[in-house]
Amino acid sequence: MAQNPLVRPFTPAPPSLRHKTDPLSVIQEAVTLYNLGHTLAEASAALKTRRGVRVPTSTLGSWIAEHRELTTSYARLRDEGRKLFSPRQVIRTTKLYHRQVYEYAYHRPKLALLRKSAQHARFAPLADFLEAVLDICPHDLFAESSRASQSVAPFINPAKRIAIEKQNFATRSAALVIPAVGDNYKRHETLQRFMLANDSVTLAVEVPIWLTVADSAALEEQHGIRLAEDRSASPVITGHIDFIQVRNGAIHLLDYKPGARNERPFAQLTIYALALTRLVPGLRLFDTKCGWFDQHEYSEFFPRTLLARSNAEAVSV
Repeated sequence: MAQNPLVRPFTPAPPSLRHKTDPLSVIQEAVTLYNLGHTLAEASAALKTRRGVRVPTSTLGSWIAEHRELTTSYARLRDEGRKLFSPRQVIRTTKLYHRQVYEYAYHRPKLALLRKSAQHARFAPLADFLEAVLDICPHDLFAESSRASQSVAPFINPAKRIAIEKQNFATRSAALVIPAVGDNYKRHETLQRFMLANDSVTLAVEVPIWLTVADSAALEEQHGIRLAEDRSASPVITGHIDFIQVRNGAIHLLDYKPGARNERPFAQLTIYALALTRLVPGLRLFDTKCGWFDQHEYSEFFPRTLLARSNAEAVSV
């Protein structure tokens, strides 16, 4: 007899969830539907249609209450977001064919609420950029450019490659989402969709960035650096930022890295931050922080500290 998927425990998972009898993916989808603005009844009906699973509204309510701290930090903004957009309008997604397929997406209510935020209203130009990027992105540049993710970036002093390790919502989200995704190739995008819909700070995912020859020259002169050691490579640099968040008075650029403990993407993330200062009017490197994470570890750094020059360096440049 086939095993009923609704009574099979899913492991591994976070300790608090290891003995649940409902598939984590169903719980995650239910919470996501609710945070997109659906009522409990609408979310229940959607699960029946999509999954063939009947989940009573009382059960949905208990899931949302039980995982509120971990999975629904957006809940406090949900009511305001519902006034602005219907559930189908909340997230805008577009496929970008940049040598491979990337699904760029941004959260429309979060951008609208960012512009109203007393703490973060100065980042309104970032919201403008995220809404306009599909129109202004020079898609043809991505065909033959150098990739930021492959940069060895000689401009970073090894002595300054210091990151702070911590646990935060990103690691907890990854710990909840990753065990529920059997296909390794889908883990990245599933985590992106989950965080975009359910946290209060992720504004966009797979955000394209680019540095033209003129941009790179301006940044090299401004910071006294050389962005590429190999001058035979394409002088145009492109990439895609996994997550852009705004929180605690700063713009956070995050990269999901399985096996994060063994990764050190200082150059890649610093180039992302530098590119944004060229693409978003008024944005300063001082306004950005960068980090990478998986379900076990989160590390972050200030890109401005990597580029800070001593007095001797400044004189010699």
